[in-house]
Amino acid sequence: MVSFKAFCSALAFQALAVSAAPAEEVPKFTPPNKLQAQASIFYCSNIRWNGECRAVGVPLDTCHNLPKAWNDRISSIKNQAKSAYKCTWYIGYNCNGKSYSNQEDANLADGDGAFNDSISSYSCRRK
Repeated sequence: MVSFKAFCSALAFQALAVSAAPAEEVPKFTPPNKLQAQASIFYCSNIRWNGECRAVGVPLDTCHNLPKAWNDRISSIKNQAKSAYKCTWYIGYNCNGKSYSNQEDANLADGDGAFNDSISSYSCRRK
């Protein structure tokens, strides 16, 4: 039979061990901000996703000018996250001039062809 003194000693030892254990640190919650949110676009120099192509992550709610090497050169465009974001394409730099909000167009030369080899900037936002 275990003595009362031994039982109390074991209980006291366990209490000391529990109180001496370091507390587990809970990580702080950091809410997402708009700098972390990005759309994703894909564009090519030729129709039907041919020629030279680029995939680009796009920070939201900001106008983006195309690099000079791509200005007035795009013939197919795609918003790869169209279920969550809406992108708008512009003929002028700094999101000026005529705009086009089709989220996927494999052939910018069809129809009136106004945006084929004419896009200079774009912007994307949450739907």
